[in-house]
Amino acid sequence: MMTWNDYMEQVKADALEAIEENAQYYEDWDEMNDALWIDDSVTGNGSGSYTFNTAEAAENVAGIIFDEEALEAFSEYGYEGIPTKEGAEACDVIARCIALGHVGWELEEAFNEARENVA
Repeated sequence: MMTWNDYMEQVKADALEAIEENAQYYEDWDEMNDALWIDDSVTGNGSGSYTFNTAEAAENVAGIIFDEEALEAFSEYGYEGIPTKEGAEACDVIARCIALGHVGWELEEAFNEARENVA
């Protein structure tokens, strides 16, 4: 079971790994950021699943259903609560995308450093 803070930490770690591995393929932060949003290893948004396991996704999501910080974050993105009716995997992906939106500002510097190492 994951808390909202766990989601943000995991998404940030996954995004940093993706940046390290792929920064060389992107000219600027906007391109890299767009790629992170659909990267299955960061959000699962490309395929519709991060875990590729409904039970695991349901377990992850169970920790945020009553989490006030998660509810506030979802609200910022237009949701009235956690969208469990979408299914566990979709809900998990939505949570990861929202978490990426919350930690994205921390990733641009890592991208710029990675790009400097490419040059």
